[in-house]
Amino acid sequence: MLSVFLLTINSLRFALPIVTLFGTAPTFFTFWFLLRSITFVFPPHIYRRCDDHLYSIYQRLVLFFFQNWVHVKIYLHGDYEEIFKKKENVLYISNHQSSVDWIIANMLAVHQGSLGHIRYILKNDLKWIPLYGFYFQQHGCIYVRRNDKGDINRVEKGIRLIQYNGLPVWLVIFPEGTRFNPICNQDAIQRSRQFSQQKGLSQFDYVLYPRTGATVAAIKALKHKLDAVYDITIMYNQSYDYNQKIRLAAPTMAEYLQSRTNELHIDIRRIGINEIPSETNEQISNWLYQRFQLKDKLLKNFYDFHENKKNELIIFSSDIKDKPYELELALRETIYSWFFFTLTTLPFILTERGRSIYWKICLFGTPLTLLWMHLFPYSHFQSKTDH
Repeated sequence: MLSVFLLTINSLRFALPIVTLFGTAPTFFTFWFLLRSITFVFPPHIYRRCDDHLYSIYQRLVLFFFQNWVHVKIYLHGDYEEIFKKKENVLYISNHQSSVDWIIANMLAVHQGSLGHIRYILKNDLKWIPLYGFYFQQHGCIYVRRNDKGDINRVEKGIRLIQYNGLPVWLVIFPEGTRFNPICNQDAIQRSRQFSQQKGLSQFDYVLYPRTGATVAAIKALKHKLDAVYDITIMYNQSYDYNQKIRLAAPTMAEYLQSRTNELHIDIRRIGINEIPSETNEQISNWLYQRFQLKDKLLKNFYDFHENKKNELIIFSSDIKDKPYELELALRETIYSWFFFTLTTLPFILTERGRSIYWKICLFGTPLTLLWMHLFPYSHFQSKTDH
């Protein structure tokens, strides 16, 4: 009986966040639609600022589950004090191992007051997420297809829209293009190593060879808007088998929400935009490759150190020994978002008319928004000439 009870509780730790995040999609979409309708007659920048605020409220709901709900210790290394001093326009680059990775940008941005300014370069498959897939595009995220020659053109158009918007931005890119997963994605790991050999470059063991197109386009187009690049290396402590000396897959969202990993380490390097060589595409590509060399070395040092000193919360960051800072987020920063979306969703669920509207939004809203994205792939409901 006790085991059944514990299994039920553990399942709820995953089920409740997922049901809440997807179940509130019609509510969120309704608020966005009302916001867009009300602000349509006003200058575009008013809509964009309101939209950033709405996005921030929703992402705090996400953080409620991924920080306050779980029992995972989050530790920062590197330049975390510097990035929390003031708001900045940022190009955020990171290694990619898990679907949890994109939420880490939220964890950092909320402490800078920049949560609503995040825009992602996302793989095209994510546009099929009901309602949210459409909203991400309207918010300024950029969808790309793997191994598609038209990707650079799409990225450049999306970045130009971000530039025209004139608002603060955290543009998040995962240059590897796919997750480093030694269990399910060995083909990508082998292709990465073969490509490194063809280029006569050193082999990566813990990251994939970075695809440079989106990063090059972002730095060249936004150089005068950006303050810095935040180079992020994500390290999950239970993603290595120290007995067999093999890399394991990073935790999935379900595993993370069930606290099946107990520590998350984030190394942060702030690089001023003027420190990056950007006269040619090749210079930026070489710079990005060097950053991923450092990531690979950092991950190796992380696993080596934890193998030898598993009980200490000290790691080697590059060649510098540092003591990590535990990142915490006060419950008051997120709980109001949970209350807000829960209370505003209840009228949809508890009344007959509300349920009718709710299911109509789900049934008709999803295909209509997908059709809109197909017909107007670069329309963010924003003027291209408003600065």
